[in-house]
Amino acid sequence: LLLLSVCSIAGGIFQSLLTGISVHEFINPRNNRSCFFHLCVCSLTLRQQTIMAASCVFVIGASGAIGRKLCAALVDSGEHVVACVRKTPLPDEVASIVATTYADISDKQSLVDALRPLNVKCVWNLAAPLSVETARDPERAFSVTVGGMQNLLSALKELNKSDCMVCFTDSIGSFGEGSPRTNATGAWLVENPDHDAGSDYGRQKRECRRLLAESGLDTRWAVVPGVLHDDESWGAGTTEYALDALKCAREGTPYVCPVPLDVPLPMIDRRDLIRGLVSLGSCPRDQIREPAGGYTLAGYSFTAAELFPEIKKMYPTFEYTVEVDDKAGHFARLWCDALCPVAAKRDLGFTADFTLKDTLAAIDNTFSAGNQ
Repeated sequence: LLLLSVCSIAGGIFQSLLTGISVHEFINPRNNRSCFFHLCVCSLTLRQQTIMAASCVFVIGASGAIGRKLCAALVDSGEHVVACVRKTPLPDEVASIVATTYADISDKQSLVDALRPLNVKCVWNLAAPLSVETARDPERAFSVTVGGMQNLLSALKELNKSDCMVCFTDSIGSFGEGSPRTNATGAWLVENPDHDAGSDYGRQKRECRRLLAESGLDTRWAVVPGVLHDDESWGAGTTEYALDALKCAREGTPYVCPVPLDVPLPMIDRRDLIRGLVSLGSCPRDQIREPAGGYTLAGYSFTAAELFPEIKKMYPTFEYTVEVDDKAGHFARLWCDALCPVAAKRDLGFTADFTLKDTLAAIDNTFSAGNQ
């Protein structure tokens, strides 16, 4: 233990030489970040030390379903990535290729401490509860989503990082009653800044767009549809009903559908989404033609009535009933039916590659391999 502690202190001194962090900051016990634990200095590889000193992309919410894959994709594209997590650790395959720092977006000072030593060229803010989670606890969601964005922008201003780009994941929850049902665009949201999405979830996203517009920074945001992926767990959202149905089908348990059978919802394969987000962040500024840098990343749309027969082809014993949930059913009826793909294709070169059948097959293959 003594030897490890000595190594940790030596690592901290070396890190301070590379990044400008004072040795005091490594041994400062504030927020329980001692020299032994802060950034896991004693285990940082030379690659990770180099990342901390380089021009980097800072990803908030890096341990989430989108964040983990975005970090890996950014590294694959040639970026140096610093993954910012609150408490959930990164999987080994991601932790080994990024540098990791710990901060809580609800705590501005922790963001200032995390950002200060870095040469950050872009921040991705992915931190936000899902729709149903927001409806269950809107005050906490506001603290993370809106308060978090305020903290981030204030931290960048305090640190004089005015040349830093800020990217944000918006949601189909921003479209409510009176918005376009099909071919919904980010431009429509900009042109209708007072549009009430009919939920705390949508109103909080609207406030984030306003904060970004007033920041004076290079800001970009992507309206993200429901994300289908092959992780073993996920949060409480509305479009997550499709993942819940697949899980019940695999386990052989009856599924209770919380959304109306005939309501279409926009979805996207996570592989397509990640590619779209990377394209948005890397697009030259003079090619961003959408107002406020807002784009819709379109995948495919389907109803539960269209999804369940496809699941039944894969799992013939799949059974379901319908009990529309007050919150999920409300969101499903409010949101648009389909997003517009035109602007993302024109400016970002992005179009979705995967169909619903492709996504279902990929998810099935992942879990079949895991069970073997």
